Amino acid sequence: MTAPSSPLRLRLVAPLAGLTLFALFAALYLGDRDLYVRIMGLWGVPAYRYPFLDWEGASAFIECWRRGIDVYVSDPCDVRGQVFNYSPLWLEARFVPFGPFWRNATGVGMAVTFFASLYLVFRPKSWGDTALFTLASLSTAVAYGVERANLDLMLFVMIVAAGVLAAGRLGQRWLAYGLILLAGLFKFYPLAALLTAVRERLAIFVGVAALAGAGLCIFVWTYRSQLAALQSNIPGGRYGHDAFGAANLLYLLPISSEAVRLALLATLAMCAFAMAVSIAREGGFARAFAAIGLSEQSLLVLGAAVIVGCFFAGQSILYRGVFLAPVVAGLIAMRRASDEAHVRRRLAWLTGVALLLMWEGAWDPVPGDSPAKTLYLIPEVMWWWVVASLTAVLLVWVAQSPALADLRRIFRPREARA
Repeated sequence: MTAPSSPLRLRLVAPLAGLTLFALFAALYLGDRDLYVRIMGLWGVPAYRYPFLDWEGASAFIECWRRGIDVYVSDPCDVRGQVFNYSPLWLEARFVPFGPFWRNATGVGMAVTFFASLYLVFRPKSWGDTALFTLASLSTAVAYGVERANLDLMLFVMIVAAGVLAAGRLGQRWLAYGLILLAGLFKFYPLAALLTAVRERLAIFVGVAALAGAGLCIFVWTYRSQLAALQSNIPGGRYGHDAFGAANLLYLLPISSEAVRLALLATLAMCAFAMAVSIAREGGFARAFAAIGLSEQSLLVLGAAVIVGCFFAGQSILYRGVFLAPVVAGLIAMRRASDEAHVRRRLAWLTGVALLLMWEGAWDPVPGDSPAKTLYLIPEVMWWWVVASLTAVLLVWVAQSPALADLRRIFRPREARA
């Protein structure tokens, strides 16, 4: 289905709002750095003494690697002295320059490109829908990523481009899968977005899976020693209001046994999947999904796949919540397309909670600062509900896919085919 066109002025609101606010904060930083840091803190963003810290760290890895320093062990080029925890492919980008000028130039470029890409993400039909998406575009998750110039912004733009291409002709869709694979080789988690390939006929899906699998095998074999060294450098194992993940809830509960933790996590995951199946089997939810445009479907599925994959794979810093932006856009579109009251209510609640989670850093209580420890559990329960609902989106996508329809025809009893 092709999505109807949106008024240009509505599609420009969120990108222009983001760019305007970015310019205002740049001016504030140049005029009063202390006030800049305080306001960022209220926004839920732990600002450093200068912006674009994550890009500086990423380029510092390459600079030290060029000098022959083993960044898997130490990185004196980085102001924080972090050890390397990205994909080994990143170290091959030796053309990336290092230094304050390039840090600022790249950070500004990433911010402008990110906000410009939001034009492709959302097709509003009303000022109310536009206001909701603009809230997502100015959220803590977005501000965190932009202030740090985190690589996730670059990957977000690649995933958005893949979502738009995935709604095009076969050649464009192949390019989309290539973009997703490239993004995944740079930071692993975007590989979950390859789920979009199930919208193809079975033969093409198998081709995409085979080529992606071959590419991954070559990558793993080529960088096997560096990947082994990388394992111990991946952070995790603590609760923080600036991170999300299935494990967060376990760190909040007074459980000392690792076996009990794993059993509880498995139980929660099964409950979430059961909830997802229940939602996906609800006809109104599936009909609302089928009624939106293919580009909106693709972007919603891409965002959902990334969020669900990251949630269960480990803990992610809140700036990865930028991938909730296409989720919010898709949920708004589903609600607009549905004429069933109970489905519209569910989608309205889901959109609202997703927005709250994008702003989590600004309102989530920090352990030790709250008089009631149960308050810490509120955002974690919200995350589990949203992830279960997004899993339902993925199940609907698979259930409606041509690849699955081809499989059913292949394995259908001969009598039924006759």
